[in-house]
Amino acid sequence: MAESEETGSDIARASTLPPTPDGYAEPYEFRYPTVALLVGSSVLGIVSSVALVALLMLVHGHEVFAFYEVIVDGETTTFAMDLTAIAVPFLAALIVTTAVHELLHGVVFRFYGYDVAYGVAPAMGAFYAAAFGQFQRRAELLRVGLAPLVGITAVCVPLLFVPVPIVALTAAFVLVFNTAGAIGDLYATWRLRRLPEGTLLYDVDIRHSYVYEPST
Repeated sequence: MAESEETGSDIARASTLPPTPDGYAEPYEFRYPTVALLVGSSVLGIVSSVALVALLMLVHGHEVFAFYEVIVDGETTTFAMDLTAIAVPFLAALIVTTAVHELLHGVVFRFYGYDVAYGVAPAMGAFYAAAFGQFQRRAELLRVGLAPLVGITAVCVPLLFVPVPIVALTAAFVLVFNTAGAIGDLYATWRLRRLPEGTLLYDVDIRHSYVYEPST
């Protein structure tokens, strides 16, 4: 029963699509491989974390991790951590990354003349900036997709070298969150680059996107 309801829902949703433009083939749905993207996000998060810890140690030494202390008293070794010192940059980075990442998607969408909708998809655990109900050009979407990764990286990498531990640490957290969170953008960019020039995309809602390839 559930499968048939989902099929009916998909058919109803597809019926809301606009007429296929002249010179284009009938649309097909663009899908994300959810499990693969979750694995990819984890890998990117781990790799970027290791690389950034090594870089911070190289540039600032142990001082950048002053919130962490090892106390040796005779045969007893105690590990102490100032949670406040680590929680503040962590939470600041999480909030800033989430907001700025989607804002940059939206800014580039707006630059190309699209109407942008911002929102939250609780079931997907995601925030979004999208251009629903509009044909979107492949070449423009390539720039929309990569804008947060390129823009945030360009700003935060120099901040890693600022001789203020909380600034460098916050920048590192932002880079980890943004890099791991960009896995969907990277996948979409990879798929878009493999599509013919002139391809159009159309988002019905946050879960359903359709691809229109040129027929000639």
